[in-house]
Amino acid sequence: MSTNNAVSIVNLDFQYAHRFMHYEGEAQFLHGHSGLLTLEIGGKVDERTGFAYPCKEAWKLAWEVADNFHHGTLFQEGDPLLDAVLASYEKAGIRNGGKGATPPKGLKHELVWSYPECRVSVTKKVSTCENFCEMFYELLKDKLDIKKITFRSSLLNAASRTYE
Repeated sequence: MSTNNAVSIVNLDFQYAHRFMHYEGEAQFLHGHSGLLTLEIGGKVDERTGFAYPCKEAWKLAWEVADNFHHGTLFQEGDPLLDAVLASYEKAGIRNGGKGATPPKGLKHELVWSYPECRVSVTKKVSTCENFCEMFYELLKDKLDIKKITFRSSLLNAASRTYE
């Protein structure tokens, strides 16, 4: 018996910097990644279009969130480097967007909030791949029927979470 349900898959990639505040090892230092976010979005296949969900529309919705991290820096709540970076941006004249920079819409959530004019975000939890999956799910679950999220920060680091 065949069903008319399927998933549409959307990939977003973005570059970001972060550090693990309480980690003993090289990841305690500010460093960067090319993140790859994969969203599997469920739905009934539209007989007219053939899509479970239009990928370009899903990409636009997800990018409104991901753009906050693109070319941005993530700090965990309580990180003493946060105030130093914000002060340095102020001193350099880029605290309010800088010349030629377009700030994202910004984030206000209990798991993550941002200073969009600085491309800086603050996370409640350590910015691991596992926690990125949770964070993106929480930020997008009211907009998309997410079945699975996979986040990869490198060839060695990846995680996924499945949602019913």
